[in-house]
Amino acid sequence: MRYPEARRRLCHALLSLAILAAMAAPASAHRLKVFASAIGDSIEGEAYFVGSGPAAGVAVTLRDDAGKVLTSGTTGADGRFALPASGTGDIVVTVDAQDGHIARFTIAGSGPAAASSKPQPSAAGAPSAALSPAATVPLAEIELAVARKIAPLAEQVDALQSSLRLQDIVGGVGYIVGLFGLLAFLKSRRSGKGGAP
Repeated sequence: MRYPEARRRLCHALLSLAILAAMAAPASAHRLKVFASAIGDSIEGEAYFVGSGPAAGVAVTLRDDAGKVLTSGTTGADGRFALPASGTGDIVVTVDAQDGHIARFTIAGSGPAAASSKPQPSAAGAPSAALSPAATVPLAEIELAVARKIAPLAEQVDALQSSLRLQDIVGGVGYIVGLFGLLAFLKSRRSGKGGAP
């Protein structure tokens, strides 16, 4: 009589866990993420809900190291934003979609980039004709072009790292099944020892 009851309890426990797992998935799907990068004199980026799409019309705030608001705005219909920013320190991008959905992203400061982006005068007596045309392109323009090319790739890497993968789900289910198998094994050993005369 004990075995059918134990099986029924095990089935109820597994069903309860399956229902809890199904209810937990939507909570993860509504996690707000933001990705941003410094491109020229502006901060450009995108805010999105993991698994749900862009966060349209949400507030975006840029703050400096001390927490002082530099500028603010809202995301577009596609979740993208571009805000002007100045300064050389870290900039914290905060996206607030209300109802507790807040995401932050820190863009590391580049130090005194303005000083290093100015072209350096050539050494005295060096012929200026020795410089190739590519060497006369200001460093700031090169950095801007590289930032524009790298930003979409970095955004894709961030999105892939935050997405829920099938192997994560299968691993979690396997872990739960393994725990229940261990529990069933221990119960069967205990009932086997107590039942033998």
